[in-house]
Amino acid sequence: MSQIQEVKDATDIVTIIGERLTLQRAGSYYKANCPFHSERSPSFFVNEVIQRYKCYGCGEHGDVFEFLEKYEGLTFYETLKYLAEKAGVTLKEQVRTKDDELRDEVLAALNLAKEYYHYLLITHEVGAPAREYLKNRGISTAMIKHFGVGYSLDSWDGLLTFLEKKKKISPKVLLAAGLVITGKTNRSYDRFRGRIMFPLKNNRGQVVGFSGRTLDSDAKEAKYINSPETMVYHKSSLLFGYSEQLQEIRKAKTMIVVEGEFDVISSVQAHVPNIVAIKGSAFTKEQARLVARLVETVYLSLDTDAAGVKATKEALKVLKPHEIDVRVIKIPEGKDPDELARHHPKEWREATKRSISVYEFLLESALKQHDHTAPEGKRAIMKEIAPYISEITHAVEREHYITLLASALKVKQDVVRSDVAMYSSKKPKVAERAADQDQRATTDNAKAEQRPLSGRERNERYSLFLLFLHEESDIPIKALELKELQFTYPGAQKLITLLQEYGKKLANTQQKFSLRAFSQQLPSDLQQLLLEVTTNPELISLSQSLDLSKEWKHTIKDLKQSSAQLEVERIAARLEELDEISELSPEEEAEQQELLQKIVTLKHQSV
Repeated sequence: MSQIQEVKDATDIVTIIGERLTLQRAGSYYKANCPFHSERSPSFFVNEVIQRYKCYGCGEHGDVFEFLEKYEGLTFYETLKYLAEKAGVTLKEQVRTKDDELRDEVLAALNLAKEYYHYLLITHEVGAPAREYLKNRGISTAMIKHFGVGYSLDSWDGLLTFLEKKKKISPKVLLAAGLVITGKTNRSYDRFRGRIMFPLKNNRGQVVGFSGRTLDSDAKEAKYINSPETMVYHKSSLLFGYSEQLQEIRKAKTMIVVEGEFDVISSVQAHVPNIVAIKGSAFTKEQARLVARLVETVYLSLDTDAAGVKATKEALKVLKPHEIDVRVIKIPEGKDPDELARHHPKEWREATKRSISVYEFLLESALKQHDHTAPEGKRAIMKEIAPYISEITHAVEREHYITLLASALKVKQDVVRSDVAMYSSKKPKVAERAADQDQRATTDNAKAEQRPLSGRERNERYSLFLLFLHEESDIPIKALELKELQFTYPGAQKLITLLQEYGKKLANTQQKFSLRAFSQQLPSDLQQLLLEVTTNPELISLSQSLDLSKEWKHTIKDLKQSSAQLEVERIAARLEELDEISELSPEEEAEQQELLQKIVTLKHQSV
């Protein structure tokens, strides 16, 4: 047995997925809202026996390895290593690719860089200016250590010398990690120089990059520079503070989203612990999926300028499909969370408790931007706000904002209601557009592979579904009733043949049939077929309150009749070919007589 199979056998897919999704038991399988696309009702099925999953909404499917690779963004080797450690299996075989090896080396280099930067800040004399800078910003040593904050030397090769000369890390790895830059003369130098260094971690706590802030606010160079996109760092899927504050966020079931690292650090120091910062100017779909695993409400505290309002709208679009409540924390004009948390921590804590609905925030912003007393201003406000009001699913809540908007514009509520309805009928709702865009990439391939099933194929699929509804001990026996049938549904014939052979093998050794044991020795495509015919919602709905024995007999009878009819059609085609031959050979005459006799028999069977 390979070590991959050993790890797979020692792992329960329901446990692994159940640690990440809320699974609901439904008969012999589990279901949940799919983590790979936005949906309101569960179409994601997990089968404990077959140890595979399938989403009937977007088509994603696979085993426990494929789930973790897609859900966590792990490589195959990282998945194998994680599951082996969890199952207590010691890996002996080397299954790493060159990319796996480089990835491990990159992560190791980034971790060493974090330790180096942190040492310079905490201990070394060269870190004194940075320590003084952080002290003046009110950042405690405890927070510096908690977030692993560091300092990069104001030199061209401080980190390069340490990692390449002392730690023997190759230039190739340092380049792949985004820690150094190669100039026009092919000479490498440090990317970060003379900056406060914030380690950027993925959701598993691994350092994947850095954000560096200059000490001089008046410097001509950029105030912040970040790691480039690498094989381990992807800005769109990262939230600063997520790894460090994970338990606090999970406990609160809420998350405050701010724009900068100092906003997060100062807030945690001010006892506002359920907080993260976005990397970049917008909240992304990848970040929304990460957030949806943990929280029910997101509180946004972004800039209130035009860019901040735009970022708030984008956040609403990507969060709403996950049914996350979005609210906005209002802080005094001209201040940011960092400043408020440092100088007025109690006021910041109170502000986080006095949030307003995101719709109320957008309404206030639109009223500030446009003249609500002028007709063109009223029209602009309606055009800006109507899409968001129309997307509110709860009628009472929607009426509340219609009332607020009508009052602000000094028009009748029916007028606002009419405009909202008109806009809604013309354009898909904001959340639906985001959900559609989010789902399109995952459904296109699935749709391309789908084709309408013939009546016979649908019947064949249903017969397989009924077969595996039987008690486990009866499945091999019932499979023998399908022996004479020729299946056209993709993979069905092979699955039945293997099942019949497996049943015979067990009968000879007097062993009991186990569907799990049988499924584990199948190739992955047939495992997936087995999962799909046993958990398909369409088939399940057809089978509600059925008499399994009668339904099985009726379905088998239909299949036998359709099989006989297909054979009749095949023989009729061959007889037509023989009829076109002017003079038959003795062999062809014998074949003709045999086919005529056979067609009479088959027609009798199909009656």
